[in-house]
Amino acid sequence: MTSSLLPPVSRRAGHLARRQLTRLVPGPREYPAYSIVGAKRAGTTSLDEYLVDHPLVLRGLVEKGCRYYDVNYERGPAWFRRHLPPTSYVDRLERRLGGRPLVGESSPYYAYHPEAAARMAADVPGIRVFFVLRDPVQRAWSHHRYETARGFETLDFQAALEQEEARLTRGSVAERAFAHRHFSYLGRSRYGAQLERLHRVFGPEQVLVLQSERLFAEPAAVMARAFAHLGLEPHHQADYRAHKALVQGSGEAPLPPGSEAWLRERLADDRALLTGLVDLEPVWP
Repeated sequence: MTSSLLPPVSRRAGHLARRQLTRLVPGPREYPAYSIVGAKRAGTTSLDEYLVDHPLVLRGLVEKGCRYYDVNYERGPAWFRRHLPPTSYVDRLERRLGGRPLVGESSPYYAYHPEAAARMAADVPGIRVFFVLRDPVQRAWSHHRYETARGFETLDFQAALEQEEARLTRGSVAERAFAHRHFSYLGRSRYGAQLERLHRVFGPEQVLVLQSERLFAEPAAVMARAFAHLGLEPHHQADYRAHKALVQGSGEAPLPPGSEAWLRERLADDRALLTGLVDLEPVWP
């Protein structure tokens, strides 16, 4: 795994130190006010960084989030609370800042995981949700490169696409769960199906859909919408650089010939579903 796929060592050490200290503080914890639920390789890390730059948004005790509602749910609510800041700490910040800071988290697997959204809604029913979309073909290609760089994927892109359904349905429960998380290139690009579930669980007013391409082309305008979704005043940065944009120095590697048409044909029905669910004109083909 390359260092470009991880936050700086100093920041990871800071997260660990804060977690160890807050475990000693008694009393209730501050639950997330918002969650970035996907999509993977669509700019969720950049959105998270832009949000926590706001003076009334707190960086969590774990980078982006502890992934409780998808892969760590069996650890239980007590484990989750240990990863949240004490309410007493947030109270002190509110008195100092003149407004209550918001705690958020992010997991690009939440939208695709079949149970994560319902689990989250049961704990924090009023949570505000962000769902970031990217050209689904480019997202799938970037996802494959990411899994390859991390050492999880050994098949080439077209072979992985053609074997996706078999990988997600064969083997043990653990093998299927692993494939669902790491090898769902086509499935995780089916945004309409995921958004339909998010709307059913939270309601459309709690879910803000953003497009990755517009986030990077017009960051100030898109982030003004994001902060408004949280009830915050806009906060502009001097530098809206992309985070985790490249994998293993591969740069903008070209999509394998034939894969784009293969994917777009199989995603056409989901594109129609998506445009019927949200007032959004996708910028991709």
